[in-house]
Amino acid sequence: MSTKKRLLLPPFGALRAFAAYGHAGGVRKAAEYLGVSHTIVGRHLRTLEDWVGVALIDRASGTLTQKGLAYHEEIIRALDGLSHATERLRPRMDESIRISCVSGFASLWLAGRVGAFRRSEPSVNLVVRPFDRFPDFDRDDLHADIRYLRDKELESFPPGFKKVQLARPAMFPVASPDLATEVAGRLRTITDLLAEPLIEAEDSQEWHIFLSGHKVSPALFVPFGRLGHASITLAAARHGQGISLANIFLAWDDLQRGTLVRVTLPGQAFRRVFIGGYYLIAPESNWNRPQFARFRNWMTAEVASFLARETP
Repeated sequence: MSTKKRLLLPPFGALRAFAAYGHAGGVRKAAEYLGVSHTIVGRHLRTLEDWVGVALIDRASGTLTQKGLAYHEEIIRALDGLSHATERLRPRMDESIRISCVSGFASLWLAGRVGAFRRSEPSVNLVVRPFDRFPDFDRDDLHADIRYLRDKELESFPPGFKKVQLARPAMFPVASPDLATEVAGRLRTITDLLAEPLIEAEDSQEWHIFLSGHKVSPALFVPFGRLGHASITLAAARHGQGISLANIFLAWDDLQRGTLVRVTLPGQAFRRVFIGGYYLIAPESNWNRPQFARFRNWMTAEVASFLARETP
């Protein structure tokens, strides 16, 4: 009677952390890729080294040891094999496109156009999930992601992915009609904005860049409120709570309805200041998937059409 040999497998989480570390080149970058804390990644790496009894990472340089490099190549091949086996087992994966999307773009622009995609591609089931972090495509069961990336974030873009820039919109200040009318009498130069209630999203980065683009020292900026996401700052601006920065994708519906208006200076226009862009991102293995290619082509064309029609 034959007996099967028991498989010697380290914890799967430790293997995934090691695979991500080898790809990203650091604990923090691997943590960002996996959507976990760097502490968890560090613990997984120590667990794996204890389990195999071999040093996989040179702690002085942060690079993989010779044995670590060889093991990493084998791990990647094994994980790719698991991924391909799962794809073959789940034929329905090709019948739908599951997209994560930064929440502001999803709710304020994309949600109003999913019907257009459905009419254009009736055989493709589009699922959109709002994500405010870079997703783990395997764990979150996603094909692609739409994300706003600041220019500096492109420098640390993780390997193993492809991306296409959808748009690079300029930023501009908006407020409720009543507040815009109230502050109009006080605004003569860009510096006068600093005395008004300026609402920021996430941190002061966007206002800092906007002010610097107008030759105003960002050190003078004191935020009136920090409200997390762009969609929340726009909601506050809509209620007359302050002035928020926006772009044409986030503010267009409000501008059309008149619930928000552009804040302007008398006799002059704000400079066009660019902070980042919207990108469609997917793992390289998904990039040429037929259904995703159809969504990618539709998305790039829809954004281009919108910008051609609506950008002043």
